Amino acid sequence: MKLQDLYYGNVIPCQHDVRRDSDYAKRSLELLEMCDTLEKRLSDEDKKLLNKVTDMQGMLSETMVAESYIQGFRDCAELITDVMFGRSENLK
Repeated sequence: MKLQDLYYGNVIPCQHDVRRDSDYAKRSLELLEMCDTLEKRLSDEDKKLLNKVTDMQGMLSETMVAESYIQGFRDCAELITDVMFGRSENLK
């Protein structure tokens, strides 16, 4: 990552390729299969409700990830500030 990329908005922190053999990929596939199985058992009205529920869950997850990223950035900035300018009661 370059500062120029950050300046021009070309940095997308949550955009990463997922390895096919990772736990994330396996669990994602398993979830998709469970949703497909469940959807086959539901009425059209229930399918719409399921889609709303999964959409809302996705939005909540995105919000939590963004908030966690922001907090991590703040924690790192605070750590750097403390390292650079922090004072010890015992040292000059």
